[in-house]
Amino acid sequence: MVKSSDYRPPPRKEPGLIGKTISSTVALIVWLVLSLLISIIIEWIGMIWFWPEQGADHAQTVLASDQAYLDSQLYEHSLNTKHAVAEKARNAVAWVKKQTTFNAKSPNINAKSNKTMNSISEWGSESYRKAEPYLEAASTVTQTFVIRLALIVFSMPVFLLAGLIGAVDGLVERDLRRWGGGRESSNVFNLAKRSVVPAFVGACVVYISLPFSIDPIIILLPFALLLGLAMRVAFERLKKYF
Repeated sequence: MVKSSDYRPPPRKEPGLIGKTISSTVALIVWLVLSLLISIIIEWIGMIWFWPEQGADHAQTVLASDQAYLDSQLYEHSLNTKHAVAEKARNAVAWVKKQTTFNAKSPNINAKSNKTMNSISEWGSESYRKAEPYLEAASTVTQTFVIRLALIVFSMPVFLLAGLIGAVDGLVERDLRRWGGGRESSNVFNLAKRSVVPAFVGACVVYISLPFSIDPIIILLPFALLLGLAMRVAFERLKKYF
């Protein structure tokens, strides 16, 4: 009879490449949606406390600035592939604007209607008038989200180049450590490996959530350097012998 203390649970089966790719994609989509929600909340907070005189026009100004950057830097002077992506981004912005356009429709109330229906109608109209600027700002922020997402896609080569340089430099340092008798450190390797994806996700979250327009390279480049550093440390701390 097998004792309970001798029981060993079966080893956990690690997901394969397809499973990891799917889970990473789902996690990235979740973070992008959270970034959109955060940017909308920040815009609403700014409309209440920081730029109440501008209201929903503040979001329109940010959208116009990002759209101008997309047109001038990526749409007019780019390759055919980038040109196609920029055009799709413009079409997506137009679609979002069409789907999120709010038109107030005053209900047609008969004069013989009772006072309760009149009161409910007036309350609904008043509530809509108060919420309309915030709904318009949310629609504009969503359009800005599409543009910034396209700019992040165009900035992917920066992250790929930083990761490649970090990996090559890390492999060189690994060979030097192997031939020099350096010590192993699995903790440092695991920490660096787990920092690669957060570096890219953090860049997306921070850039998308900004309530003002800025050159994306100012935000994305530091995170790309962090990703390259994480790749360097991870490859440097690989096992010396497999």
